[in-house]
Amino acid sequence: MEPSPAAVEVRKDETTRLYEALTDGRVVGNLAYETTGERVTLTHSYVDPDQRHRGIASTLARYALEDLSQSRTKVGIYCGFAADYVQDHNDAVDISRSAFTATRSARDTNSGR
Repeated sequence: MEPSPAAVEVRKDETTRLYEALTDGRVVGNLAYETTGERVTLTHSYVDPDQRHRGIASTLARYALEDLSQSRTKVGIYCGFAADYVQDHNDAVDISRSAFTATRSARDTNSGR
């Protein structure tokens, strides 16, 4: 049975600088970030191949963006998936209080998107 997005737990590990997605207590994906001064940058995401296309990356992106929108830090987005998420779901997360810079520079521009 495929897990629904509601079955995915997300936690923030400040030691490893990862937002981690768990199903049944097992880490199945992550969204990495770096902190430099007063800027947080989402750098890349990964979901286990057997867990893809189940909404896990979207759940990670939504959680991270909601978490970061609570702070006053500036946020840069270099993760192609997270940049796409912001563009496709800009009404889902209130990002107006932070200076988000979504860029697609990290993604293969020949992919057709």
